[in-house]
Amino acid sequence: MLSNEWRDEAMRRFPQFAESISRADTPYFVWIELTNAFERAYADGDEALIGAIYGYAGWCCRQPPGTTAEDDLGTCVACCLFEDIPTMPKALQDMPRWWKLDDVVLMKSIFCYHAGVEGYAQILARFAEKDVQDIQRIEWELEG
Repeated sequence: MLSNEWRDEAMRRFPQFAESISRADTPYFVWIELTNAFERAYADGDEALIGAIYGYAGWCCRQPPGTTAEDDLGTCVACCLFEDIPTMPKALQDMPRWWKLDDVVLMKSIFCYHAGVEGYAQILARFAEKDVQDIQRIEWELEG
């Protein structure tokens, strides 16, 4: 049985969503709201909210696993947020800032769920672009 720690933690991190969090029967309802807020935060450039949502996602994923998908917080985050990131262009471009490539590889099936293999290839391409940019920056710093 899922405790209400997820709700308490969400209330602490997102007081601006207190009304909808308090009404939510399950963490899935909260994550649907947070996923919509995540997309708006990227549109508005709200770095604090983006970071807070990623932080809460991490907290949820570190909780003990549930016995079913309904009471497993990691599954909830994967289904409500992670699967959708490849469909959000700004969030997709920003993935290397928040994700390790090893985690992206491990979670291939999650990222492919909505975006397919093509969407997953875009994620990997974004990581490759970042690596090239980092190498170019390092070379420039060494030359300068």
